[in-house]
Amino acid sequence: MAGKDWFKGFKIRHPEVAVRKPEPTSLARAQAFNRPQVSKFFAVLEETMKTHKISPLRIYNMDESGVNTVQSTQKVLALKGKKQVGSITSAERGVHCTIVCCMSSAGTFIPPGIIFPRKRWKPELGDSGPPGTLNLCHESGWMTGELFQEWLKHFVKYSAPNPDNKVLLLLDGHSSHKCYEAVRYCTKS
Repeated sequence: MAGKDWFKGFKIRHPEVAVRKPEPTSLARAQAFNRPQVSKFFAVLEETMKTHKISPLRIYNMDESGVNTVQSTQKVLALKGKKQVGSITSAERGVHCTIVCCMSSAGTFIPPGIIFPRKRWKPELGDSGPPGTLNLCHESGWMTGELFQEWLKHFVKYSAPNPDNKVLLLLDGHSSHKCYEAVRYCTKS
């Protein structure tokens, strides 16, 4: 069995390898990120921008990130300078709240949304947050269709879309983003 001395020697022999903590990555995400899928995404994006006359500066990307109080990954060996190191993990453990972030390709940020795992809102939870933060709560701390609709109103308030200056909001395929009322709201805004 390799011991501490072997590991120390291995690191000396291979200076391009460093001990890194991997980012939690779901198996579905790891399987879906490939050249054909990425090429298809950019083809659809280009066609959408041409059809709806959307300026590249008015493209926004929104994503939620869960902050979990229990889950932790172990460090692994990886090449130095490698930007992304993943580890397949389970996301069903621990106390969880969700941070919703959105930014345009021009660098314009929409104030964040935070979903706290609570039944009722407690005003102190919003203290010291960034200006304009949308504070929400749900028992699970996860995004739901109803909360997504609230976030969309927040997005429209700060991005100010109109027929002459449209915006394109890029989202992942989470079920909360596919709720009928949210789609209807987007087509009217």
